[in-house]
Amino acid sequence: MSPRSAEFLDAARRRLAAGAAVVQQDPSAAMSLAYYAMLYAVRAALSERDLYAKTHRGAWSEFRRAFVETGEFDPQLATAANKVQRKREQADYDAWAVPAEEARRVIELARRFVTAIDRLLDRLAS
Repeated sequence: MSPRSAEFLDAARRRLAAGAAVVQQDPSAAMSLAYYAMLYAVRAALSERDLYAKTHRGAWSEFRRAFVETGEFDPQLATAANKVQRKREQADYDAWAVPAEEARRVIELARRFVTAIDRLLDRLAS
């Protein structure tokens, strides 16, 4: 794995851990952190192919093209993760009070997603 991909994956893991740590106290922050964990994991994968996108939407689109459409990544998991962006925006910009159960569900999704990206990166390295 390239150093840049490793940095992105480490950032994903840190955000996931932080989200899990605050899910009871601040479910909205937990959802935001879980979303960013998945976004950084996407950027880690893109980095392995020397791909980069300036926007969140662009990163998800590039990821879909580079890994989902090629059959290298689970399309359902990718779609579920990408759908969190809208909820994260509501929580961050509209002050939506995320229910704790919803935040826990997104944290679990982010765990599965980051783990899947980790496995993808392992396959790409071998």
